[in-house]
Amino acid sequence: MQSRREVQREQSRGSSMRTIRNLLIAILLILLIVWSVFAVSNQPRNSARRQTISLAEKYAHLRSPDQFYIYNRENTYYTISGKNQQNQPILVMVPQHGGKIRILKQSSGITAARARAMTKSNRDPREILKVAPGIFNDKIVWEVTYRNQKGNLCYDLINFKTGQYVQNINNL
Repeated sequence: MQSRREVQREQSRGSSMRTIRNLLIAILLILLIVWSVFAVSNQPRNSARRQTISLAEKYAHLRSPDQFYIYNRENTYYTISGKNQQNQPILVMVPQHGGKIRILKQSSGITAARARAMTKSNRDPREILKVAPGIFNDKIVWEVTYRNQKGNLCYDLINFKTGQYVQNINNL
């Protein structure tokens, strides 16, 4: 027959094991919920990327897709960078709601890295949030989105071919 103290010890041990088990289940549920929210929120972007790659492979003979960009202004454009059949770096710009697909040789203009460097040296941003190609006033541009030293949202539009600033929007 067990003493009262032994019975209490066994009950205490069982209680702590249940607490640990419940805690692990709660952590797993939280991780599952976070992962589900992340997967659902990224689904439209992933779908747009897949469709853009498919169109770029069909019309621009894209061989190795690389970066995917989204540009939102008057219209939304999805762009995929990569290499064509001749192993040349290209950008393929696809309008969100149909229209003309534009195929650009990256060598015919400045790179995303150059647009980023221009904004970094000329604007002294706290943080560059994104660089994406797009179309503004029927010209190909790089849109550089950044936060200035005050933390305000800013945009630079840089002409793809010339590297000249087209527009600057500060302090949004």
